[in-house]
Amino acid sequence: MRKTRFWQHRAGRHGLGWLGALALLGVLAWQEANPVLRVERVSYSVLSLGVLALAVYAHFWLLPRLLERGRYAWHGLATLALLAAGGHLLTLGAQALHRLLHDRGGYGAGVFLGALNLGLGVALATALHYARQGLVSRFELHRLRAERLETELRVLKSQVNHHFLFNTLNNLYGLSLAQPERIPRALLQLAGLMRYQLDHGRPRPVTVGSEAEYLANYIGLEKLRLRPNARVELHVQVPYPDQPLAPLLLLPLVENCFKHAIGPGGAATSIRICLTQTATTLTLRTENSLPPHFRPVPSGLGLPNLRARLAQHYPAPRHVLALDARPDHYTARLTLTLSR
Repeated sequence: MRKTRFWQHRAGRHGLGWLGALALLGVLAWQEANPVLRVERVSYSVLSLGVLALAVYAHFWLLPRLLERGRYAWHGLATLALLAAGGHLLTLGAQALHRLLHDRGGYGAGVFLGALNLGLGVALATALHYARQGLVSRFELHRLRAERLETELRVLKSQVNHHFLFNTLNNLYGLSLAQPERIPRALLQLAGLMRYQLDHGRPRPVTVGSEAEYLANYIGLEKLRLRPNARVELHVQVPYPDQPLAPLLLLPLVENCFKHAIGPGGAATSIRICLTQTATTLTLRTENSLPPHFRPVPSGLGLPNLRARLAQHYPAPRHVLALDARPDHYTARLTLTLSR
């Protein structure tokens, strides 16, 4: 069982904070030259912090029961009563200290001034409480988004593995009957895809070169199910192949080319895919013609997942995604600004 350090506990952190405040007030009070006044100021510092701590934690107890439930009037009344009680307690304590040290009473700043000081302390503590709560919520939201995107990426990889592998095996079977001499190259491409999936099982960065090779293998296997009259062009120009890149960002656009371009009976028209790179950018442009009367139906994670992952890994303006759907063709262009 993992041991948690003292200051990692909420009570421990609060305790250290109050001790730090007490030490600071004690040092300031100890500057008094008169020994009696010095003891009085140190004692009053301890009393003030004690009453303030009671008021702060009592107010924290009220927050979820009144303020956060929309009972604003009751919360205001309860807070005023709390501050009045705290101011009265602070005044009584100050008078008792003065009487103990000077053998006479009559000392005390008054309930109103004591309540005012407590109110400032409670307001500051409440502001810090909600500020910290907001930061924690923001970090938690980022964590949940990252976990959701990681899950969607795994689902996307699973879809690629299962659906694509099933189709590829069917295509390889048909190829073995019609053109057995093409089987070895197709098997090498399939092995490359499977190896890539195994080597990059988590959403950590890959390289531009490995992603380009993955796309080339994917396209080579997709071409197996196209008819001879299909025209598929792939142009790759990546002079900086070792630049890091989030995995499988380019695949959804390439998948759409083959999904949308293939008409009834497997008759495809044309597909053109260009991947170009500069010192700071990577651009993927896909263009495919559409069969007559084609109406694409949104399905799966596809583009929604791509947009979410782009927002996480390459927030605007580091990415530009442009889609252009025409009656006879579909064009997509994705430009990423990469890290140097």
